Amino acid sequence: MLSRRELLALGIGVPSYSAAVPGETHQATGCKAGEMTTDSVRFWLRRTASSQRLANGIVRKGHAKEARLLSPDTGTEKLEGSASGAAGYIRVVYRGRQSGATAWLDVNEASDYAVQTTLSGLRPDTVYAYAVETRAARNGRIDGELTGAFRTLPVASAPAPVQVAMLSCQMYCHMDRPDGFHIYESIQRDAPRFFLSCGDNVYYDNEDPIANSEAVARYHWQRMYSLPTLVDSLRSMGGYWQKDDHDTLSNDAWPGFVDKKMVPLTFAQGQSIFRQQVPAPSAPAPMYRTVKAGSDIELWLPESRDYRSPNDIPDGSAKSIWGDEQKHWLKSSLQASKATWKILVNPNPIVGPDRQTKNDNHANIGFSYESREIRQFLKNNFDGNVISVCGDRHWQYHSVDPESGLHEFGCGAASDEHAGGTPGLDKLRHKFHRVRGGYLSIEVSRGESGTCALRMRHRDVRGVTVHEHTFSRKA
Repeated sequence: MLSRRELLALGIGVPSYSAAVPGETHQATGCKAGEMTTDSVRFWLRRTASSQRLANGIVRKGHAKEARLLSPDTGTEKLEGSASGAAGYIRVVYRGRQSGATAWLDVNEASDYAVQTTLSGLRPDTVYAYAVETRAARNGRIDGELTGAFRTLPVASAPAPVQVAMLSCQMYCHMDRPDGFHIYESIQRDAPRFFLSCGDNVYYDNEDPIANSEAVARYHWQRMYSLPTLVDSLRSMGGYWQKDDHDTLSNDAWPGFVDKKMVPLTFAQGQSIFRQQVPAPSAPAPMYRTVKAGSDIELWLPESRDYRSPNDIPDGSAKSIWGDEQKHWLKSSLQASKATWKILVNPNPIVGPDRQTKNDNHANIGFSYESREIRQFLKNNFDGNVISVCGDRHWQYHSVDPESGLHEFGCGAASDEHAGGTPGLDKLRHKFHRVRGGYLSIEVSRGESGTCALRMRHRDVRGVTVHEHTFSRKA
């Protein structure tokens, strides 16, 4: 994320959402810059019928047992927080050490009035300002613009100080301020180079209204990402998105899983909608990938839903969360990497501990065979420079696996109200355990002695550091 000073130097004001997005932007759901490399960035763009989300619509904020289906005669466009799309054209104009613009791109109902486009040929470790422009007709008047900035990654061969912010588990009915979440404003002040959203961006299955159609599923994304705190912070921050169970279909789901209350919405539709709603690799490319930000840090972003075995089959060598192909990629790419620190960014925990009533992740007994396999692989092949970080759990923690010595940091939920569900303090594994919301800050930096420090900070929703652990090794 870029600081206020950097944005102002680029000529990009960072006033409040209402001032930054005047009445004619037709971009109520904002824009998302993501998937940055040393020479490219991928944009998610959408044209909306109005410049603002619907503020006075029908309010649906039930959770769990209060969550209900939407009645057939109530369209999502009538609901509070909706941001109906509008046909037209959209483009990105950018400037930095070089300038340019994309072609005008057509947006229509088939793609939920959204489009993704990649800017290539950029310079490494460079800040670019951009403006997203829309218009209703190909040669029509241009609507008001939405401005922002992003930063490309540093080259993989050179050291660079890097800070990353990681968050997870944001539930609409548990937001902690009228315009969204404190955590986004806190991350914006923290000014990381980029952020990671590691799953459960929305909750299709246990938040009102329950998603039983593509239209209702898309409404969940509209309602969440039109919140002013999200729109404003994402203007100055590039990111990478992962999905988990609730933003694919339903709790603990796997391919082919059917949730009767959500029929006819399918798991496969959830997979497709996710790629449509965030900057993502174009299908059929897999969602698993790495992010190399200089020579000192590389992050692995595995895909935890697309290839998994059913949770309820017996555990053993054939049962997997990652699948054989992805697991081979994970092992071989970890071994090939020369990064000083290797960060495994998993939507689900490997060390935990988690509740014994769960059977969905590597910290549960149902996937203990593969969990032990990966932990032993890391122990046998790496000298403690692989660190596990995860979302999904609604508490913050730092654990150490007693068998392999693997350190794991859970970032926690996006708000205090959404925190809970922990099995409690585990004195054998836990170095830190806190049942509140917050995010994880991951930072690498070089010292004068030639060592490279990896600093892991748990921050609360207001950005205050509540736990810190530093690793150090020769670079």
